[in-house]
Amino acid sequence: MLTNKSRYFKRIRNWSLKQVDTAEEFPWQHIVFKVKGKLFAICNTEKPLRITLKPQKDNVDAYLYHPDIAIASHVGRFGWITITIQNKDTADLGFALVKESYGVISSKHRKKKK
Repeated sequence: MLTNKSRYFKRIRNWSLKQVDTAEEFPWQHIVFKVKGKLFAICNTEKPLRITLKPQKDNVDAYLYHPDIAIASHVGRFGWITITIQNKDTADLGFALVKESYGVISSKHRKKKK
């Protein structure tokens, strides 16, 4: 099992694992959170903590103005971004983005089931 000792990561992990139908997996030397088998957050295991996630499509451009947010490598063309956690402020933003990503991914899954 991979670990990330960051206190900011622990907050994200605790919240993520309390959500309905979520799981934690460890592919690619990263910690991945999924809802019903679909990724909603990818975290690295070294410092600084970086979180890759998928916000609402309409919010991506605005988030990219933040100096600690960039288009995600490999999946950026699909609307994924990466935030680097530098301090409490970026940790709070990262936490909010993880919640947003969970909502985006879980709502897509619900729509397909209807």
